[in-house]
Amino acid sequence: MVEFENMRASIADILSVPLSELHGDTVLAASKDWDSLAIVGIVALIFEKTGSSVTYEEISSAVTLQGIFDLATCKVKIRA
Repeated sequence: MVEFENMRASIADILSVPLSELHGDTVLAASKDWDSLAIVGIVALIFEKTGSSVTYEEISSAVTLQGIFDLATCKVKIRA
């Protein structure tokens, strides 16, 4: 099971933003640190948490923090 607060903290680290500024509706691409390295970090994070790979297109379509969490949760359900 993927925990939202756990992922939120990890994504805050990846984007170098204070945790207090990262909420479910936060648009990740609006971060000054949203770049290819951040995307790779999130791909690695999802793999670490779920054991499943995600594509660039899946990450791009997720848009918000909640979208990333929903994507990770979906990957867990698919593997089950």
